[in-house]
Amino acid sequence: MNTIERPYRDVLNKALDIYRDAMRPFIVNSLKQVRGRTVEEVLYDSLPRQAHEFQERLQANDGDVEAVIDITNFPALVSKNWRGEVFGRQFGGDMTVQNLLYIITQARNRAAHPENTDLDAEYTRARLHDIAEVLGKINAPNQKQMVEELRNALINTEEQTQQVSTAGRSNTAATTRTSARTTLPDNTELKPWREVIPPNLELTQGTFEEAELAANLQQVYDGRASATSYGNPVSFFKQTHLTAGLRSLLINALRRLAGKGGAPVIQTKTGFGGGKTHSLIALYHLANSIDALANLPADGDSVNTRAEIRSIMQEAGWDDTLDIHPKVAVLEGTFLSPTDAEVTKENGDPLNTLWGVMAYQLGGQAAYDLIGEAARRQDSAPLGAQLDRLFDHIGPCVILMDELVAYMTNLSDDLLAMNYTFVQALTESARRAKNVVLVVTLPESQCEAGGMKGETILATLETRMGRIESIWKPLETNEAFEVVRRRLFGNQINEIERDRTCEAFVAMYSRNRRAFPEGVHEQRYLERMKVCYPIHPEIFERLHSDWSTIHEFQRTRGVLRLMANCISRLYRTDVSPLIMPGNLPLDDPNFTSEFDRILSGRWDPVFTEADSNGGRTDLIDQQRSNFSEYGGAARRIART
Repeated sequence: MNTIERPYRDVLNKALDIYRDAMRPFIVNSLKQVRGRTVEEVLYDSLPRQAHEFQERLQANDGDVEAVIDITNFPALVSKNWRGEVFGRQFGGDMTVQNLLYIITQARNRAAHPENTDLDAEYTRARLHDIAEVLGKINAPNQKQMVEELRNALINTEEQTQQVSTAGRSNTAATTRTSARTTLPDNTELKPWREVIPPNLELTQGTFEEAELAANLQQVYDGRASATSYGNPVSFFKQTHLTAGLRSLLINALRRLAGKGGAPVIQTKTGFGGGKTHSLIALYHLANSIDALANLPADGDSVNTRAEIRSIMQEAGWDDTLDIHPKVAVLEGTFLSPTDAEVTKENGDPLNTLWGVMAYQLGGQAAYDLIGEAARRQDSAPLGAQLDRLFDHIGPCVILMDELVAYMTNLSDDLLAMNYTFVQALTESARRAKNVVLVVTLPESQCEAGGMKGETILATLETRMGRIESIWKPLETNEAFEVVRRRLFGNQINEIERDRTCEAFVAMYSRNRRAFPEGVHEQRYLERMKVCYPIHPEIFERLHSDWSTIHEFQRTRGVLRLMANCISRLYRTDVSPLIMPGNLPLDDPNFTSEFDRILSGRWDPVFTEADSNGGRTDLIDQQRSNFSEYGGAARRIART
């Protein structure tokens, strides 16, 4: 039996072994700085869902803590113990290291589950660079040098092959570019979009997963979310466009936490993919990491994020000299179970009620005990007096309740009535407190609530909460363009080249007004093109106006999913100045799978005729030489 050779995977695994062996003692020694707690206790607190597993492994390894933690545990251990004199101090407040830890963990998972082919060469070199950078930050120079030597040896081995490959690619690109120039507006030499605004790393390397585009608050809380999208606060805010609605939510929350007013109870209402959970994650990261975010480097690619966070703090009147560290509780309705529940690690008390989980997340066993028997029983909810004592004990805190209707749909009638009572008591207690913020997400319509029971629950919750709540929408339609662009491309952009491209297109529209829709030659359309760049506004318009009428299409999330697959494919081959409707790769099943998911009927024959080698449009392009000069006119028209 032939063994598949995977030299890149083998090199990465060697570097990961070096990284693991250096990080283990560094993390354990750092955790010893947590005052009043043993390393084992900090370990259980940071990774509660694995506490039992760690206990068993500690016994099997004679109490050796270093032996029981692995690469997959490093990100959560560091992020959950960042404050104070632990990792935040060790890394000098540089939160970018958290992002590196997540990326390395993802690399470890890829290396541990090999596919039929080897790892990509560029991907491997990038991860070796990341590992060496982290080793440098933990003051492990010998191990860093070992990884750098592995990387240099890899580069030296590839050098001759790379030279030949690069020459071939250069000739191909030159030929393609010459052909593409004939389609540019006014024959102007415009740079390809991918050279003006590079996509985010997971798109350029083809490593993104569609699941990463769906925000999951529970995964963020557990430390399981992807660092390049939602898990790391720095990466998250770099890729997040702060809409007017999101800014108002964050400003309101900071005012409330500082005791300076603000709405105590906020209900978010949008349809599927409208930004509810994304907004809760933004508030979660801001509350947990406000000091670190406000003190990001004032230069480089963090400068915009730092400025945005500081602007929010200033408008909220937040005094960063005060020692305010809000506690955060996450109640994710699609995750919590009223039957099969976890227990507190101190006393083994059940965590099978919203109030028990909330109290325990906010203040551990002591807070749990404050609501007494109500926390240990499902048939008795804590009322105002108990909740007031709890919030007096906790101090500034944020309570995030996502998918509440989904949770309550699974309750019996008796438990349902008890949870209604709790929700009403919680909203009233949050109002009486001066520094408590409660944010609840509800479906926008009865249709999205899920069945007759869901519709009844939604109506009842709206009535119970309606006396106090502020209803807030995180995303307006006209802001969706920038939200998508920032999530897929980040902040790095050559604005001069972007403006040249957009101005060239609008000039072409102006010279040929009869051939193009009304208004596209005006200044306001130019500004719109700049906001949408590198995606042509017409693509966004069709997706947000036409496709949003399809119930299964999840608005912003659906656009993200479509365009992520599109950009990942086009980045490898496309040299156009803009991503146009005629560029959309209908021959790529990763892209067209979204059509199959939400549209009825069989669309494969349509895609084959419109966009495939040997299809009808391809034959038309071959028969007409002037069509091929424009990159396949028939094929581009069919895609559009």
